[in-house]
Amino acid sequence: MKLVVALIFGLVLYFVITGKLNKTIAAMVGALALLAIRVFPDPYEGLKNSIDINTILFLIGMMIFVRVIEVSGIFQYIAIKTLKLTGSNLKKLFFSMTFIVALISSFIDNVTTILIFVPVTFAITDILEIDPVPFILGEIFASNIGGTMTPIGDPPNILITSAARIPFAEFAKYMVPVNLVILVIVDLVIISIFKSSMNKVFSKEFLSGFDEQKVVTNKRRFIMSGIFMIFIISLFLFQKQLKLESAIIGLIAGFFGLLLFEQHEITPFLEKVEWDVIFFFLGLFIITGAMEHVGLMNDIANFLVRISKGSSVLLVSIIVWASGILSGFIDNIPFAATMIPVIQNLPKINPQAFSNITPFWYALSLGACLGGNLTPVGASANVVGLSLLKKYKGKNISFASFMKYGIIAVIISLVISNIYTIILMKIL
Repeated sequence: MKLVVALIFGLVLYFVITGKLNKTIAAMVGALALLAIRVFPDPYEGLKNSIDINTILFLIGMMIFVRVIEVSGIFQYIAIKTLKLTGSNLKKLFFSMTFIVALISSFIDNVTTILIFVPVTFAITDILEIDPVPFILGEIFASNIGGTMTPIGDPPNILITSAARIPFAEFAKYMVPVNLVILVIVDLVIISIFKSSMNKVFSKEFLSGFDEQKVVTNKRRFIMSGIFMIFIISLFLFQKQLKLESAIIGLIAGFFGLLLFEQHEITPFLEKVEWDVIFFFLGLFIITGAMEHVGLMNDIANFLVRISKGSSVLLVSIIVWASGILSGFIDNIPFAATMIPVIQNLPKINPQAFSNITPFWYALSLGACLGGNLTPVGASANVVGLSLLKKYKGKNISFASFMKYGIIAVIISLVISNIYTIILMKIL
């Protein structure tokens, strides 16, 4: 059965990479085939256990929320304000946008950040009449880098810090500096790649011609949208204390938004939900759930330990690179969940070589979270960001095209992470 699951996963990946079949159709057909041939003894139980309903409902709620509040003109308002603060320097604007995205992604879900900032970015690039692609790529990369900085920034970190009992402040103390370095270098590389786009200069007179007040057509709705957006962000910031799942907050954002602003006609807002993205994730969850069920994920983890041959430096390097590369193609949550017991058992396997496993937790986090930048399906933020780019700007970035940039970002990230985790082995 392992061979069948691996074959179906390979076929789905082939169609996603080549674009010969719509990725949503490929993922759903592959998932349904696995259910039909009863990879799970009880297909319904397998379906229920594989699908992360929290992520699915969260995405639906947040997509509705963004569509509801964008009507107020708040994104265009933020765009013009950002432009005026950064001046006519596009490079400064790019750094500002990516750093804000990384900062917010370190506290709230990456997808939420992308859903909020992509419309702002579109508004800015429309005003300046420039290509949005480098900005969207930069923000996608920044969201995944920022999500690596704290225990709540990315789901694998929640699992890792919970299992390792690493306090929030201690985790951030070691993860923020290295990820800031990675962000700066990745930003510089993107600016270098798109230097022709980034060299465009705008006069102060050009910028002063924009009036942020003109985008506010309904002042009451604008103010209420701003207050409501701050409220929703606050719910994410205090999510742990409030004991609310991301899905609940997402649905509150979407449907309370409709209650406040669109009590009667909601169809146009429901139509704007990216249903192809939702079904793509459903298919992907079932496929990775099947891989986990038949033991493929566990086989990968045990293989990594075997080839390290008792060397802690080699193993920490393997974890960084293997988790980074694999997370570009498979969901990093089940991979992290599979690797956690492996790392916990290292002292039992070889007490002398693996007496201190703390650096391995950071290695797993860095690899699993940063590896998401490798491919368009490596992280939820990638799928959502590229989907919005295609839908609203008609720009389709293929799997191969994204990887041209993603592979550079990930190699930079993993080289720095590898060096950093080896240093951590000396100081922790």
